[in-house]
Amino acid sequence: MEKVCAVIVTYNRLEMLKECIDALLKQTYTLDGILIINNNSTDGTKEYLDDVVKENKKIQAIHLDENVGGAGGFHVGVKEAFERGYDWIWIMDDDAEPRTDCLKILMDFVYRHKDVGFVAPLIVNKYSGKIQNYHHKRLNRTLTRDIPISLEFIDSQKVIELDANAFVGPLISKAAVETVGFPRHDFFIWLDDTEYTYRIKQKTNSFLITDAVIFHKDGIAPIDSIRNFWKVCYGLRNRSLWINSELRGVNLFIGHLCLLLEFIRLSLWIMLKMKWKHNRILGLKYLIRTLFCSYRRISGRFIDPSEYLRTLR
Repeated sequence: MEKVCAVIVTYNRLEMLKECIDALLKQTYTLDGILIINNNSTDGTKEYLDDVVKENKKIQAIHLDENVGGAGGFHVGVKEAFERGYDWIWIMDDDAEPRTDCLKILMDFVYRHKDVGFVAPLIVNKYSGKIQNYHHKRLNRTLTRDIPISLEFIDSQKVIELDANAFVGPLISKAAVETVGFPRHDFFIWLDDTEYTYRIKQKTNSFLITDAVIFHKDGIAPIDSIRNFWKVCYGLRNRSLWINSELRGVNLFIGHLCLLLEFIRLSLWIMLKMKWKHNRILGLKYLIRTLFCSYRRISGRFIDPSEYLRTLR
């Protein structure tokens, strides 16, 4: 039997973390380890994990001294699990809850097929029951457009080849990590999952297994809300860093042109939409900062989320 370790990255969502751990412990395919990366939570997560680690030797926790974002957390977690010799690394955020047979279905597939870089379960919103097909992706040649696998195709297929997937339950092989390395820690948040799984796909095979289900308890705030705009900025900066490292020639030129058009679109959105009425200057300030960091190739944390949210009116 090959050894499997689940890696969870958590930050200030203790109740969801408990539910995630409980779901992992109930898997019909028994995990060999559960590694939790605590991103410097302040809601009692550290104390809870310290107690859990004493009660269950399969569970281990790494407490980080600062919040390094989801990207930094997954970098630490995948690196640690890889160095501990696990054959498969099952990664997810704390708001994920795999169905009890999820891991078994994934492992049954990888035992029957060779040269698998990662397999991903179908992501379903826990509250609405809707399939989140936008987390299962194909990409255009300039890496500027994520193309969701259609719901119709998902309904008709058991196995679907992917270009990329969200970090909500992909099961990654040790061989893939040996080949491509670890997730990029310098993205801080957003697009680290797409970049990493795409990197794996370029070297080996990657699939969505539609019979395997993982529930996702993500928030209800729309992606285009003003409160989430700081994340949009990270997504833009990170995509710029990604295409600079991945593309060459005409594709790189077109990729930069597409990103420039997106900056222009967002500028107009901020200046014209009523929802930005009281925050137009703030929005443009952060967008200009994003543009600067994108084209100067400045990686790492460049927006403080708490500072952004405090400044909103």
